[in-house]
Amino acid sequence: MHAIAERCISTRYTFDGGIVVTGEAECVQRVSRQLSLTRRQAEILIDGTITLHENLPEVLDTLRDGITTRWQLQVILSRTALVPPDSSITPILDAEIAATLRNRKGSWTRARLRDMVDRLVFRHDPDLVRERRKEALDNRGMHTHTLDDGTAEITGVMAAENVRIAAKAVRVLADSVCKHDGRTVGQRNSDAMFALLTGTLFECSCDRDNCTAEVREPRAAVASVREIVIHVVTDAATLAGAPGIGWIDGHGVISDEHVRDLAHRPDATIKPVTPVRTAPTRIAAETPSPASKHDERDAHDREARRPQPAAAPIAEPTAPNDAEATSPDVIVVYPGSQPSDPYRPTTACADFVRIRDGYCTEPGCEQSSFTCDLDHVAEFDRQRPTRGGLTSSENLNAKCRYGHLHKTFGDWIDVQYRDDDGRLVTEYVTPEGYRIRGDAETLEDLFPNLRRIRFEQPAQAPPTPRIITGDDTPTPTNRTAAKHARRRAERARNKRERERRQVEDGPAPF
Repeated sequence: MHAIAERCISTRYTFDGGIVVTGEAECVQRVSRQLSLTRRQAEILIDGTITLHENLPEVLDTLRDGITTRWQLQVILSRTALVPPDSSITPILDAEIAATLRNRKGSWTRARLRDMVDRLVFRHDPDLVRERRKEALDNRGMHTHTLDDGTAEITGVMAAENVRIAAKAVRVLADSVCKHDGRTVGQRNSDAMFALLTGTLFECSCDRDNCTAEVREPRAAVASVREIVIHVVTDAATLAGAPGIGWIDGHGVISDEHVRDLAHRPDATIKPVTPVRTAPTRIAAETPSPASKHDERDAHDREARRPQPAAAPIAEPTAPNDAEATSPDVIVVYPGSQPSDPYRPTTACADFVRIRDGYCTEPGCEQSSFTCDLDHVAEFDRQRPTRGGLTSSENLNAKCRYGHLHKTFGDWIDVQYRDDDGRLVTEYVTPEGYRIRGDAETLEDLFPNLRRIRFEQPAQAPPTPRIITGDDTPTPTNRTAAKHARRRAERARNKRERERRQVEDGPAPF
């Protein structure tokens, strides 16, 4: 397509009657007819191709090599649009994005790809991320679009946190109807949104004389929304005013100015990643990871000693724990399970796993980890906890409700381990033995210090119950136990095979 664009743009066409057609128009006409696109769609495709060829040639090569797809390149283009073509960081950014796409094996959803590009852009020019936020806020507004069959669409563009608050108010009013209301969730939300915007009455449509719904007036419904939790992840240095980065669940990477704006809200609170009142069980030294060709740590992460997430925005910064690990090769370990129940993770452990994952770990799922279930990757054995499946951050990950149910009742097997570079890798194995890699990007890449924190189950476990039976009592059959035993054996075989390949094949050829 780039060759067609070059040939057409350099030519000026003149038809009979003195009509002059520019090369750009001729190129658009060719592409739109050949691909059955509108002229506007063809213009966007041609502009993107030229931009990739001139500014991001190494990223474009990943499309040729089958590593990326067209929609992924469109995401990369949209997140690098403000980088000037003649900037000195453009070739560096091109090389780092291409290297990350080639070296990271795993699922690249739109959200994870967006976070990865934003992270690299912020590392080289933080002002671009701040400028993008300012430009986005300047473009806020309300838009309508006419659809078919007498319907239309209304869209409001505003700050991400304001959208969350407005959406919660709509859902509160929509969910106030009784269970006999015949409308779908989408229909109720649409009617509730109209009632809130116009101040008209929202009613239950069950048409029952004994309806039990307590539908409030729109203003009362908005006033009843007293608590909306917006999880923001950042670090202490950024909160203190240093250049840094933040992340909002359901939205993605935000600038340090945005983080501090949220920090100054009167309803903000801070909650450290590690428990404030619980001392670490131990501090373990880890083998230093080999130096990477591309330094994955952002400049702000070199200054920050520990990430500080926020449940809701953020208020007064909380002092870091006394037990601080000063070396990047030191891991701080905290209790992972509740003393009374080794199956249940502590609140700090559950929060940490959701912060680390960011999204559901199912390949292709973009649901926020803060609305997901926590799953034991290796199943917890309630009968004999010592057989594995312990409650620890390394054995827990976030799964959406559908993915969690599929894991529990299906035949798939998932494994989670750290590779030679210290990255947490998730793999899914189909019943036929085909392997699918999980996330290619997590919040550990945005905040590398998260890799230095572990939550592990204490060594002492409750004793195995002693059951006294007669000599002729048959051994009870337990389908769940049999399935867990089969999965343990399959994971052990997969681990041996993975270690064998590492020994025979050696390091990857890139």
